[in-house]
Amino acid sequence: MSNSTLEFRPSGTIEFEHVVIPSASPAAATAAAAVDDKIDADPLSINFGREKDSKPTAAERMLAGPTIDWLIAFAFEARPKALCERFPHVANRLARSWADKTASAHSLQALADDKRWGTAGFPALIQGELQRLLTVALAARPAA
Repeated sequence: MSNSTLEFRPSGTIEFEHVVIPSASPAAATAAAAVDDKIDADPLSINFGREKDSKPTAAERMLAGPTIDWLIAFAFEARPKALCERFPHVANRLARSWADKTASAHSLQALADDKRWGTAGFPALIQGELQRLLTVALAARPAA
């Protein structure tokens, strides 16, 4: 077979060049240690504040009892139904913080702005519901 122009090579064999990676300096290692890559830091994620390898529980994937009460408190046409159906974990967090008007307005503003790079953000229907909730939260805020 050595006389032929094509030689048999077993599949999956690829030759690589050996590369030596220099070790990082102690100062760089200390700076890198401050970042915890194990914890999900995205506040819009269902895994926020949790180790990245853990899965959300079934309770986090459905509306909690207080969230249902929060939803019913709105006028029928103003209820954020699409948000509750598609993103129950976000609705649960909003309902938990709704009593604190400043915190809920801040959370709603962050959700409406959605400055995460590389994401499409929420669908238009849910963006509209978030804007309505933000209007309600800001209107309920006491005048300073």
